[in-house]
Amino acid sequence: MSISLFFQYFFQAFTEIVWYYVIFAIPFFLVFWVIWKKYWQPRRIQVVQRATPHHFKHDLAFSFSSFFVFAVMDVFLLYLEHKGYTQLYFKVDQYGWPWIFISLALVLFVDDAFFYWTHRAMHHPRLYKFFHKVHHESTDPSPLTAFAFHPSEAIIENAMNVVLPFIFPLHFGVVIVWQVFSMLNNVMGHLGYELYPAGWTKTPLLRYKTASVHHNMHHQRFHGNYALYFTWWDKWMGTEFQDYEARFEQIVTPNVEPSAASTPTMSSSYKQVTVTAQVLDQTYVFGADDRQSILQSALDQQIPLPYSCKSGRCGTCKMKCTEGTVIMKKNAILSNVELEAGYVLTCQSFPQTDKISLKK
Repeated sequence: MSISLFFQYFFQAFTEIVWYYVIFAIPFFLVFWVIWKKYWQPRRIQVVQRATPHHFKHDLAFSFSSFFVFAVMDVFLLYLEHKGYTQLYFKVDQYGWPWIFISLALVLFVDDAFFYWTHRAMHHPRLYKFFHKVHHESTDPSPLTAFAFHPSEAIIENAMNVVLPFIFPLHFGVVIVWQVFSMLNNVMGHLGYELYPAGWTKTPLLRYKTASVHHNMHHQRFHGNYALYFTWWDKWMGTEFQDYEARFEQIVTPNVEPSAASTPTMSSSYKQVTVTAQVLDQTYVFGADDRQSILQSALDQQIPLPYSCKSGRCGTCKMKCTEGTVIMKKNAILSNVELEAGYVLTCQSFPQTDKISLKK
């Protein structure tokens, strides 16, 4: 392949990807996060907005980094397709209409399975920081987050787009439908608002299509709800959050609280807060809620707050609370003087106000 042909294919692929982003991600961001933000507030998944302009700039930068990676990978697909090595085709009568629908269902199933298992693998502690950490910088995701990947993750995310055309015949129209559906699904999963109607998760077939709440909960808690298009892998593997359906109904139905049976941790108030923790020269900003300790919320999001015993006995997790209010469930180490000075044990501290600031 000549250099001029490479850049021709690269420009073609990169332009197409950016247009998809401009058509889907940008308008959804403007409508829900800027122009009609107040109108859609009742459907907002996380009551307290934790995303900041810093997160938006971060997501935009890494999205275009991902598009660069996608385009380079697509260059080789376009080149090999031009040479006749792929099984892409353009005439419907080559395989008939039944195969059009079968192949579309097949690519969605395979892509969904591939995503679930690679996504789950990237949450392994030994892999997380090399692949998935960049994407999870946004615990309150927006449409701009949809393609904010580390380059190494971008390669994995785009793998099926390059591999599947070599495995079985795909009509060009099927590929376009697949790409549009995937783009729209990804944007909706990171929308930050739930658009599906009440009862969606109770309907026999619709319950298997991921809602925005499904993936948003993943960004809040990290370990669970790994699915892309459909929820069945999470259901089969037991990785779907037990309170997902109750949380969905709570958002789409005003004044509905999740039942005690479906809420896996302490409180039904589900107060969401923003925690700023300064540890030496590092500052971490992350989301938490009043159902679990601040330390556990941080660890769920791969944020390295200091700790040891997690039982309130060693004092390793001691930090000074400089803003907000927490309730400590247990204290076997802090003196009255330390308590009066504002020191808390993060492993036993549950947030009570919208903002919490801690300093080590």
